[in-house]
Amino acid sequence: MASYIHFKYDSDDLDGPALRLYPLACMHVGASQCDMRFIKEQIARIKHDPAARWAYLGDGGECVTTMSKGDVYGQLLAPGQQQDLLVDLLSPIKEKGLFGIIGNHGARIYKATGLDFDHTLCARLGIPFLGLAAMANFVVNRSSYDMYFHHGIDSGVTLQSKIAKAESFGKFIDADAIFTAHSHVAIALQPAALLSADNDRSRVRTKLRHQYICGSAYDSRTGYAEAKGYPPLLPSWLSVEFNGKIVMGKAQYSQDHTVYRSDGSYTQSHEYVLDYMRGTGE
Repeated sequence: MASYIHFKYDSDDLDGPALRLYPLACMHVGASQCDMRFIKEQIARIKHDPAARWAYLGDGGECVTTMSKGDVYGQLLAPGQQQDLLVDLLSPIKEKGLFGIIGNHGARIYKATGLDFDHTLCARLGIPFLGLAAMANFVVNRSSYDMYFHHGIDSGVTLQSKIAKAESFGKFIDADAIFTAHSHVAIALQPAALLSADNDRSRVRTKLRHQYICGSAYDSRTGYAEAKGYPPLLPSWLSVEFNGKIVMGKAQYSQDHTVYRSDGSYTQSHEYVLDYMRGTGE
């Protein structure tokens, strides 16, 4: 069963009446397809946004082992080095980190060694590790939002199949927002209108449940996707703003999202690996 965690913020905490949540999923550090430039841009965005908070949704490292899928010899860094680099990357924003959950790539390390890549990463960053899934309650001023987080499940190649797999969580999760990843697309789905009885007011109540697929920092123009003839996906992530305004004494409830996309106009560079090995990386 999902873990539970609660957060409460007021306008002073966020320097304004809204919270912006940045889910960080599928960075795949160590893969030659990892877009480090894209990752660093998002980290800088979080660092300089007073309303920003972030959650880790797994697959921070490529984590290929001799017992798993993937090209173990094609990794640019060993799994331990991938984790070290992730700690260095995320340390400047670790105070804004909320929690982390497991991804399928981190699970490869556990299956091979019994050591949990994602759990150890969260411990080194000083954020709670909540296991497979998390139900989180965020109170922004007096606006309360329930959110569900899961790395996601295997999906197909087509956009329709990726959306269908993500929507499967809506069959049993009652929340204001559902966050999943894994399929490497960044999409806000059409909100679902959930109807229930408001017996105190003798009426039917409508609740909008939003759902987000959180994207990745993986550039699939090369590698496995190219070998299989799959349509390439460029890195993309999103952030979601949760309204915490109070208007005429009444808490407001609304969500708005922004998608950040790579345009693929620059050449993928792996200089960060050399910088890391020399000990000069940021």
